[in-house]
This record gives sequence, structure tokens and C-alpha cells, in this order.
Amino acid sequence: MDLKIKFDKSGRIVPFINGKEITMNESPFLIFLATAGMCSAVYVKAFMQQRGLPIDEVEITQRMNYNQMTNMVKDIDIIVDLPASFPEKYKNTIKNVVAQCPVKRHLATPPTFNVITNLDSVLKD
Repeated sequence: MDLKIKFDKSGRIVPFINGKEITMNESPFLIFLATAGMCSAVYVKAFMQQRGLPIDEVEITQRMNYNQMTNMVKDIDIIVDLPASFPEKYKNTIKNVVAQCPVKRHLATPPTFNVITNLDSVLKD
């Protein structure tokens, strides 16, 4: 499954699937998945703007590769589609910029989730 991460005319980072914007009303799970690509887009945007490079032709595709046995995402490809005018000298640097995304780092080493209710303290007494 591919998600597209685009910059709108105001520079806002917007995730799409099948040409439709993903919102929390549509799918919180897709928003969760899209945060890796959206985080990457924040770093790409900052990199481009710091160097005076245009972002209007930049698009990020986030490809989720699924394990058919578990129906879970097994790995994610972040594909940065850069304009033809992008300087060759920055090709490897842009990859390093994307690697800094803390969402990607958290997914690589996930936290433990604890579910706690307001009744838990009552139950302990």
C-alpha cells in the first residue's frame, strides 16, 4: 500500500491514499502509518528551504510492505521524489536528513504501551 505525502500551496504537509486526503475521521490507523512519511516531509522541507530549493515539485511516497501471514506492516520504504534540478551533491545528504525523523526511529525501536484506566487505583485498594 502506498501513501503519498505532498506539500499544498501553503506548504502544509498532507497525506493521501488513492488520491484522497487521509484524516482522523477516515482512518486513525492510516494517520498513524502516515506519520513516518509526514515526519520525513518536515525534515525534507526544512532542508530544501534552508538551501533555497523549491518544495513544490517534491513528493514523498511511503510504501508499506505487508507480511501476508500476520497482515502487519513488515517494512516501510520512504521514497523521496525530487525535482530534476535537485543538486547531485545533496543526494546522500537528503537520505541522512530523512533518517533523522524521530517517528521512524520510534517505530524501529517501539515503546511499550500500558493501558491504564481510572478504575485501576480503585481496584488496588
